[in-house]
Amino acid sequence: MRSREVGLLGLGALCAVAVSVGAGGCQPEGNTRPPGWSGEPRGTAGQGGSGAEMAGSGEGGRRGDEGDGGTTTTGSAGGGGTEDPPAARAATIEEITTGVVPRDTVVELKGVVAMSQKFFVDLTRSGACLWGVFVSSPNLTETAANTGILAVSRSEALTDEDGDVVCPRLEGASAGDPFPDDVAPGDVLDIVGETTYFSSSLCSDACGDLNCDAESDPPETADTCRQDCGASRELIAQSAVGQYQVEWIKSVTRTGHVDPPTPHVLTADEVLKLSSPTEAEFFHAWGGVKVRIEGPLDPVLRTNSMGEDVVVGSYGNIHLEGGPVQVGDKIYYVGGAQGACHKGPIYSDVNVVFNRVDGFLYNNFCIWSLQPANKCADIDPPSEDCATDASMCH
Repeated sequence: MRSREVGLLGLGALCAVAVSVGAGGCQPEGNTRPPGWSGEPRGTAGQGGSGAEMAGSGEGGRRGDEGDGGTTTTGSAGGGGTEDPPAARAATIEEITTGVVPRDTVVELKGVVAMSQKFFVDLTRSGACLWGVFVSSPNLTETAANTGILAVSRSEALTDEDGDVVCPRLEGASAGDPFPDDVAPGDVLDIVGETTYFSSSLCSDACGDLNCDAESDPPETADTCRQDCGASRELIAQSAVGQYQVEWIKSVTRTGHVDPPTPHVLTADEVLKLSSPTEAEFFHAWGGVKVRIEGPLDPVLRTNSMGEDVVVGSYGNIHLEGGPVQVGDKIYYVGGAQGACHKGPIYSDVNVVFNRVDGFLYNNFCIWSLQPANKCADIDPPSEDCATDASMCH
């Protein structure tokens, strides 16, 4: 029997309003940022990408010289000092994610393998556009614990004709950050950046500071607001566990191309850990790693504002039974995209059963979720607009 989850479709907009007036929490699907962070919900700040999430940038750290966006590039945009940067320490992904290499250490990762395309992460309050690429340890045939990490680079935001600060759309413009714009899974990279750890105490309570009576707008009601926030606390509690990253990217050099490793298939016990707020060891080991959940997998149906049951909820998220596990479109979604590959998933059949889902374990601001890089190849069955060609978005 299918499960139903009521009201989550409209809460993203509600939470965006709450954040804009300084109401902390209320991040049911990981799609809005905490108070004090600039930018708008999905689609209005250039990329959108499942909403404007903060995926671990912060405003501190070191900055280098600006890069030129080529195959070998140097620097992280957003300003630069005159001090010589510290020498990079040779390190592996495993050394970073197990704490052997301390946080805030400038490191060089040699020969790591890109596991995703470049995607929009966030727009910071200082006017920096953040771009992410998931990378894996070299010489693997299958992913494993402590072999993956998110690398986050920066470029300067633009000002559009309306005076709004925006980031370029990757579908048709250069990001201007150190990563090549056409970086693709299998590219072998040498990366120099700084080790960081993203976590936020702002998500400890789903709606702790939200006044549902004051902030609810049609078609939302105060009762629905309370119900949605309460239903989201279980997922949001996972945000207490942070994610290791390599940030403040100084340089990226592409040195070759290989077949990327296949995703590790999570066991039933590991899938349960994915939905547990106390499994810090699991998230530290598997955060940033591409993994696979095998089916049969039933979606948790939601009810939209028109009273219809839907598979795909707000911001392109799909919730799977047995966790719960949230599957998002953060990596491949581009706000205002023309091509199907950069739009949210489409599943009109509420009786769909998923055979598998491949994706990266990612702390998408408030929720640890599974994020496919390709809605046609990483999900079986693929999104309906992939037609019969599962390779169309490669």
